[in-house]
Amino acid sequence: MATENQPAPVETPDAAPAPAVAPVPAVLEVDEGVGSDTESEFSGESTASISSSIFQYRNENGRTYHAYKDGKYIMPNDEREQERLDLQHHLFLLTFENQLYLSPAGRDGRELRNVLDVGTGTGIWAVDFADEFPAAFVVGVDLSPIQSQFVPPNLSFQVDDIEEEWTWGLKFDFIYSRMMTASLANWPKFFERAYGGLAPGGWLELADICPLTSDNGTLTDNHAASKWVNHLMEGCKAIGRPFDGAVKYKEQLEAQGFINVHQVVFKWPQNRWPKDKKYKELGRCC
Repeated sequence: MATENQPAPVETPDAAPAPAVAPVPAVLEVDEGVGSDTESEFSGESTASISSSIFQYRNENGRTYHAYKDGKYIMPNDEREQERLDLQHHLFLLTFENQLYLSPAGRDGRELRNVLDVGTGTGIWAVDFADEFPAAFVVGVDLSPIQSQFVPPNLSFQVDDIEEEWTWGLKFDFIYSRMMTASLANWPKFFERAYGGLAPGGWLELADICPLTSDNGTLTDNHAASKWVNHLMEGCKAIGRPFDGAVKYKEQLEAQGFINVHQVVFKWPQNRWPKDKKYKELGRCC
């Protein structure tokens, strides 16, 4: 989802170009020759003043979790999780046909000077973006200091909480947020801060997921996957960080005053069953 910040909240839905990606089929064709899915095709610097306590990660059930603002983010931060995040980056590159993002930011004649990557994780997106735009100053923010110290000179990683008041003394030309569902308690508040933190004409882009669906109605309420997702959504709701927040992003962005709000829906199969080569690879990664 790409949105543009302008001084006046005037809706001009046709002003931004459509993303240059292949259309998504209404129904994916099944590859009847697919057998078992059990085989594996994959092997398995901060500018903040960091005290040693930030690196004293909480250990629970054999996994480690961020120490700064402990408990705010539900996912681990250990090596196993970092590998998953890097694979997820590959998934997005496959989905977006090797593009890091889809909005017109940096392609609409406006120079990108300051860029913010929200929830940067391992920092892999921020590193690739900084390499692609060496003239831009890129800031990657996360609760965990798990990013590499070997980064492009125009990239800075910071340990910070995006839900606190923003204290950057600059305006961003582009703000990117990826897979942050169930991470924020108040998305409208985040959109308010992002709107105020963008330079006029700046862009905000969100890439996120919604709960499982099926093309052919085979995902019934009694299906184990449906039960798993329902438990996940109930748990996220109980901690005040909804897992299905993405369904309201467009409505909330427009209510905040963003214009040129475009929502594009992609499909991620959860295994290798699609016949189409691209979707089979996406499913294999998932």
